[in-house]
Amino acid sequence: MKKKKVISILMACTLLSAGFGNAVVLGEDIAVWDSLEGEMAAGGGDGYAEAPGTEQYVEPTESYIPEATEGYVPEQTEGYVPEATEGYVPENTDNFQEWTESYYYEEAGTVSYTEESYQPEERQEFWDEREAAYEEHREGTISKNSDEVYTVEDFDIPGIEEAQEGFQLSETSELPEQMYLQVPEILQNPELPTGCEAVSLTMALQYEDFDVDKITIASDFLIYNQETDNMAIGYVGDPFSESGAGCFAPAIAATALAFFTDQEAEYKAYDITDTDFEDLFAYIAAGTPVILWTTMYMADPEFTRMDAEYEGHVYRWYSQEHCVVLSGYNRTEGTVQVNDPLEGIVTRNLDEFAAIYNLTGKNAVVLKEITETTSDSASVNTEVGLP
Repeated sequence: MKKKKVISILMACTLLSAGFGNAVVLGEDIAVWDSLEGEMAAGGGDGYAEAPGTEQYVEPTESYIPEATEGYVPEQTEGYVPEATEGYVPENTDNFQEWTESYYYEEAGTVSYTEESYQPEERQEFWDEREAAYEEHREGTISKNSDEVYTVEDFDIPGIEEAQEGFQLSETSELPEQMYLQVPEILQNPELPTGCEAVSLTMALQYEDFDVDKITIASDFLIYNQETDNMAIGYVGDPFSESGAGCFAPAIAATALAFFTDQEAEYKAYDITDTDFEDLFAYIAAGTPVILWTTMYMADPEFTRMDAEYEGHVYRWYSQEHCVVLSGYNRTEGTVQVNDPLEGIVTRNLDEFAAIYNLTGKNAVVLKEITETTSDSASVNTEVGLP
């Protein structure tokens, strides 16, 4: 069992780092994403752009009738009539962002694509260029030992019950009032503007003493979904691009398992999605940080019509989607410590952070070394203030 460091940090708050979180561009034709411009496509700053508007309402075209909120007029490019999906009426809000199979709105105008315009060879060219770009980015000491490409279907990902048995978790009432883990701080920018999931996994792996960097995880081990928009089974888009999208817990758990398999490491990755927030503290007390999903800069999530399903669970895609590492808590002060790929190590209000975690689907993943003893707690010093 590798020895872990535990420190006490009563308040850990850093200045906001300028940069990009996960963008919200979705759709089958991945090759078109890099042409999108503007804050909506880039996912920059707040992760979304305010919808355009005018002082006077303009009648919409006959074939496209959005439900407009007061003062909002959707901007349309000259001569363009968007293809409306049958029976579909987008809901416009102050921060308008809607997607259908045939068109996508963003601040600079409208980008559209249809099945007729989609060319498989263009998709392949996009991924070939991405692989070539990775060669320029690799910096890690760990490299992939095989050319095998994994999917989530290649792994039997253990869940909540298996995690509870493997960690031999303490009851919530028996946990220390505060606990902080010394998880390495890694930022996603500038190399991975939309790669928060890969960066969060890298932080958790480095905490477990793996000498691996974020570029290697994103380029060699991250499980991608190139065929559909199902973010549960793989990363949709390109994390090295500002127009990437993201993925959810099953994809990251499978990515970790792919890494462990390739490195012949005796570790497991557990998908503990649906765990109540304060029950996550038991993993912290056991010496294990938690990879979980929230929003960039604690923004309110804006859910799209992009729902994904995997193993009977529904995953709702939302703009400002973001992945971080929960590395500490203080129940007395009502705060949590978070390793945020955008902002560094920060302190969040416990209740506010928990509310976003709950609202965005309770996505969470933990890692554990497989040893003869099933509990990590013996390696953790629960005395606050001791390294």
